[in-house]
This record gives sequence, structure tokens and C-alpha cells, in this order.
Amino acid sequence: MAKLSRRLLAIYAADQLLASKKPAAVAKELAAVLVATRRQNQAELLADDIALELEQRGRVANAKVVSARALSDVMRRQISSHIKKASGVDEVILNEEIDKSVIGGVRIDTAVHSWDKTLKRKLIQIQEAF
Repeated sequence: MAKLSRRLLAIYAADQLLASKKPAAVAKELAAVLVATRRQNQAELLADDIALELEQRGRVANAKVVSARALSDVMRRQISSHIKKASGVDEVILNEEIDKSVIGGVRIDTAVHSWDKTLKRKLIQIQEAF
């Protein structure tokens, strides 16, 4: 079997998902390719590549949102709206993580964009200025 690049596999997966193929079926195919080419350790990287491909196509942004405490429904809607507008995507999936060390604010990461509006980051910027 010719070795397909991870990037080509991500493009193939995005094409299949956008053609309404069941995600479980796509995952099974990709897993088979990774096993056959002994690249199982690249599964997470492949998932990141697929997320990048889907976001660049304007379909979906998978966002990791880190905050010091749980987000309210209003904040979730505001963050989703901001990501949709900034990324030009149809849909946003929020994956929330609580990290008390950020003190306040939020850090948002998608496959293409990153915003750090945390108090921790602002304090670090002040410290670096002096």
C-alpha cells in the first residue's frame, strides 16, 4: 500500500464527512489505514488535521475554551457567535475546560485561531513590560 500523507487522509476524511458519510465509518477507514501503515501514533495528529480542514472550508470550528470557572449559557452563545464570525464557519463545537490558574477571562483555541483574554496572560504581559 502506498503511504498516504496525513494531510491527504485529512482531506479525504473531510470530503467523506461533508458528503454525509457516517463519522464512525470514516473513523474505521482511517484507523485501518493508520494500522496498515504502522502510524497509529498519529491518530491524534490526524484528528487535528481533519479539524483544520473542516474549519478552513468554513464548515465547523472545534474550539477549546479554557476558563477559571464554568461558562454561563449567555457566555457560551457569545463565544460561539464570536468564533463563527471570526472563522467564517457554519457551526461551532465548544469543548470547555476549567483551569483556575487563568484567574479570570477565557482562552479560546481552534485549529486556525487562538485568543487569550485571560487575566493570567494580562499579568504576564505587565510583568514582561517591567
